[in-house]
Amino acid sequence: MRSYVETFSAYWHPVAFSRELTERPLAARLLETDLVLWRTGTGVAVTHRRCAHRGADLSAGEVTPDGLRCGFHGWAYGADGRCVHVPSQPGVPIPARARVSSFRATERYGLIWVCLAPEPAAPLPEWPELEDGSVATVALPHLDWEVSAGRMVEVVLDVAHLSWVHRGTFGNPEQQEVPPYEVERRPDGVRARIVYPALSPAVDGVPARVDRTTLTYDVTYPFAARLAFKPTLFYVHTVYAIASPLSEESMRCFYFCSYHPRLQNHFPAMFVKSELAILEQDRRVLEGVRPRAHPVDFAGEVHTPADRLPVEYRRGIIALRMGAPVDAPAPD
Repeated sequence: MRSYVETFSAYWHPVAFSRELTERPLAARLLETDLVLWRTGTGVAVTHRRCAHRGADLSAGEVTPDGLRCGFHGWAYGADGRCVHVPSQPGVPIPARARVSSFRATERYGLIWVCLAPEPAAPLPEWPELEDGSVATVALPHLDWEVSAGRMVEVVLDVAHLSWVHRGTFGNPEQQEVPPYEVERRPDGVRARIVYPALSPAVDGVPARVDRTTLTYDVTYPFAARLAFKPTLFYVHTVYAIASPLSEESMRCFYFCSYHPRLQNHFPAMFVKSELAILEQDRRVLEGVRPRAHPVDFAGEVHTPADRLPVEYRRGIIALRMGAPVDAPAPD
């Protein structure tokens, strides 16, 4: 089985919202690798964060026409990681070893994505609704949790926990049984749809109300989940949760929502407040789960048919670790 870093270095992962990267360099971390990002005339450059000279933090430097300049001795690096200027030795050839590792980067969906491998193993998720002008979006702050990226995705997919963990937000404690549901397995992910009787809590004398909400789960491997909510008498809104692995046991989740533009006046603030409360319920439970790393088998747990969606997702992740096809028939 391939190591965690080896397996997932070949995939695109978000490391920052596009709006975070301004005229200053920005530090980031991905799969135990410290990175620095900066804007060039043609896009975003990403290199290792430490200067090849004396190990200074390049994110504390500045962006110049020559490239990213270290604040310690002024060494400047181009987007390909090569040192292009050494102020203390202007007439001396720059050693070939004077370089830092550089990585692929692209911007899409308001995020900066990085691939640590020379060639990506798969394309970015396809979410055309975020680019055709039909929806508006609102994002949450970073979610930095001490748990693996795969564990984070599994809790998003966990149908059985809704009525237990999310009491007081939208969970319906009167609906504990999970009816049978189907999961579609694809080469690039999994998909499922359920109907959940979500409960809006009683507020200011208004009694609680049950709404049979259709939930459509759509995962792109390895760690990108799209979850569409369609209440009975309301517009659909869609949550996007992309868990970026800082290490095998910790992650930073980029979490945002798309919604109908007619809801612009009140939906964003309502979403941020309610979703932060929901996710805090998840975090408290998930950070107590052991192991923090995403399991590579099922031997240490007992599952039921209600767990089918997270189980099928995990099978796909295990297949990636093994270098096997992710949509092969499930073992007996």
